Amino acid sequence: MKNRPILLFGLILLNFFCLACQADSGAETTTYPGVTQGKHQILPEAIGTLSGHQLNIMLARTYDEKAFGLMYCESLAEDRGMLFVYQTPRVMSFWMKNTMIPLDLVFFSENLQITEWIENMQPGFGIADDNQLPRYTGKLPAQYALELKAGSIARLGLKTGDSLDIPVTLLYSD
Repeated sequence: MKNRPILLFGLILLNFFCLACQADSGAETTTYPGVTQGKHQILPEAIGTLSGHQLNIMLARTYDEKAFGLMYCESLAEDRGMLFVYQTPRVMSFWMKNTMIPLDLVFFSENLQITEWIENMQPGFGIADDNQLPRYTGKLPAQYALELKAGSIARLGLKTGDSLDIPVTLLYSD
């Protein structure tokens, strides 16, 4: 009986460290509003406007954040997206490894104007051989790419030259 408070304290401390490890792992089981998914990363978010439509945008700024992307996402609301941020313009290539939903991809110049897009990229979830995954590559250099729910380009009426209005200071990490 004398050791019961010490044992209880030890269990509480152990539980705390387990929770801390889960939080640092980068893979969570909670969801964003408008996004249903299992394991995912917690990303900074910003409100942006594209062609007069307000969007809640998750910001993928680091290599690891961009590599994980929307893997394991089971659904994505029409007002949600993920913006891939690069330091300089480049010809970008994407694949849909472990992605469970079809997506549209919009490319932007360094001044956040639409340069081109790819519609209806198909899910790659369940394809074990990475060589079997299609690559979706832009034709022009771009500095930003925005993944949206498939059909969003048509639904939003996007056109080349449209601008994404988002706080630029949020686009770059420390």
